[in-house]
Amino acid sequence: MWLALIALLLLQACASKPSATSPETDAAAAKEVLPAADLFVPAGNWGKLTDSQPLVAVAALPKPPTTAGAVAQPAFVPQVWLYASPTTQAFLAAAGLDSTMGIRLWEVFLRKYKIPFKKVSSAEQLEQSQPGVLLLPSSVALSDAELRAVVHFRAKGGAVLSTWLTGVRDEKGQWRGFDFMSTALGVKVLGNTQADEEDNFMSTYGDNPVTHALPAGQRIWLERVQGWYPLRLAGGHAAAEVTDWSRNFVLDKPATTAVFDEQMLPSGTYSRSVVLGYPERLWLSADPQQLEAIAHNALMWLLRQPDAYLAAWPEPFDNAVVMAIDTAEVMQESDLQLAQQLEEAGGHGTYFVLGDIAQKSPDILKKLQARGHEIAYMGDSFGGFSDQSTKVQSKRLESMRQLFQNAGMELAADAGFHAPMESYDKTTEKLLREGAFGYYVAFMDATDTRLPVLLDAEPSPETAATPKQIVVLPRTQSGPDDVMEENDPEVGMKIFKGALDVSQRMAALSVLRLPNQSLLTPEQLGEVFGYLKTRKAQTWMVTAAQVNQWWRARERVKVNFQATQGVPVLTVTISGEKSVAGAVAVRVNLPQAYSTLRLTALDAATVIPKVHAVDAWRASVLLDGLKPGRYQWQLAFNPVTQ
Repeated sequence: MWLALIALLLLQACASKPSATSPETDAAAAKEVLPAADLFVPAGNWGKLTDSQPLVAVAALPKPPTTAGAVAQPAFVPQVWLYASPTTQAFLAAAGLDSTMGIRLWEVFLRKYKIPFKKVSSAEQLEQSQPGVLLLPSSVALSDAELRAVVHFRAKGGAVLSTWLTGVRDEKGQWRGFDFMSTALGVKVLGNTQADEEDNFMSTYGDNPVTHALPAGQRIWLERVQGWYPLRLAGGHAAAEVTDWSRNFVLDKPATTAVFDEQMLPSGTYSRSVVLGYPERLWLSADPQQLEAIAHNALMWLLRQPDAYLAAWPEPFDNAVVMAIDTAEVMQESDLQLAQQLEEAGGHGTYFVLGDIAQKSPDILKKLQARGHEIAYMGDSFGGFSDQSTKVQSKRLESMRQLFQNAGMELAADAGFHAPMESYDKTTEKLLREGAFGYYVAFMDATDTRLPVLLDAEPSPETAATPKQIVVLPRTQSGPDDVMEENDPEVGMKIFKGALDVSQRMAALSVLRLPNQSLLTPEQLGEVFGYLKTRKAQTWMVTAAQVNQWWRARERVKVNFQATQGVPVLTVTISGEKSVAGAVAVRVNLPQAYSTLRLTALDAATVIPKVHAVDAWRASVLLDGLKPGRYQWQLAFNPVTQ
């Protein structure tokens, strides 16, 4: 049965990225014909971003009508129609390019994952196809008949997965424009990455209907190949973006490169779509596990197959923000005013304090602790740790703790650490992992994602004890002081807010660094915390210690979703000795928008957790209070029209 496909492991072991220096790769590169600069899109025809074209559209999907006059939906066929456009193949062949590469890559993928498909190669065949999922691999050139067939396919209730440029040329190879992508696929093409040599990394959105197999902010390298540049898109709902390695948010520069949506068409039917803005040519050099995970997630959502995955953050929050206040200056009463602003925004901060500052400011620090803020370590003095010997770094960490004790400060036994100026190295990391530290704040190169990472300390050959674990919190976003310093203040504030918006949509962790003696004006600080306050319903604003505790608890929960004889079953396994604390949730993709999810326990003794809707396409299963053990529930979905 089709539901059994959910059990496929998307991230199974695959061949690693081919070496750029292998003889096979060199030979292929030597023979490859590259497109002319204006082969696909003539110069000057890229779209332009305007105020009426936002980076991410937020139009809500209307609920299906529940009245007697509701339009009957055509029977949906769980099959992929792989369209090999003769028009596109002729256009590519005339330019000396491989005209069947995209088709071959998808055929290999579909067979690998045993996804039923049929290849069609004419508008007439497409017109006769039942509504399932239409796959359009880089179908740059399409005839008028092919365009009509695609529109008709969606009107019948079929779904579409389109990659890169679609229908921008006609059967004679003449420039047609982006209108078809806008009207038939629901996306605006705003440009590509040709002029941006550093923008060759794609980052996926987490907890997302079509990219949930990868964690939030997963950085995926995409090769820069002349002519085959990823697109910048607007419309629908973002699933991935393309930026430089650091994922810098650039004002008025569209970054979205993958979108999904569902629309009610004039015919009254509902049709889903996914547009991936990169061509199949880039599959040849990218990480196969990552791109296959995206392709599989997208197809399963389009095929209306349910799926389940563990949410990154406590329900009902979309993302997490940690305000990391680096305390390198003697603390004053004004520091309490900063804390008050954060409290009024709905959160508490983590103060990373130098040992010598702790001795000079114990009273203020104790007041902050009493108000719920966290005090953590930032070293003994304001000097980097990088390139110092193990002996020197170890002594400094011991001195740091002693200085806090001398000041009468009581820190948690597993308090965290943030190196001054983020100057640390492998030796620092090793000492932190071996010591009694619960977590440390790291630079964004510590992980390719925008989520915490739980690491085991290196086991000691002298003991058989279980290695201690430490949580790494990557700092993947600039704080307001850093942004303001690098830009005009007004522009910097817009960049800071825009980056926060992306973090929320991406389901990411944002560790925002802020010096305790900020250079921001009172008005600017007020604007920063005021904006955070507007996000408190969706953003979890907490201390680094709370994120540390949450991530450890979340790691004890494992989720499996599969089907036996067509019956979807959700299995949750909780390890450890304590019940699940906090709003741990399993997100479930719904086969039909706004359908309701019902759970039935397979064991009479198993509790039925609460379920609530997240949005049109997802529901949450709340695991609050479940004790360690294994739980299984059968899932049923009731359409909204019932």
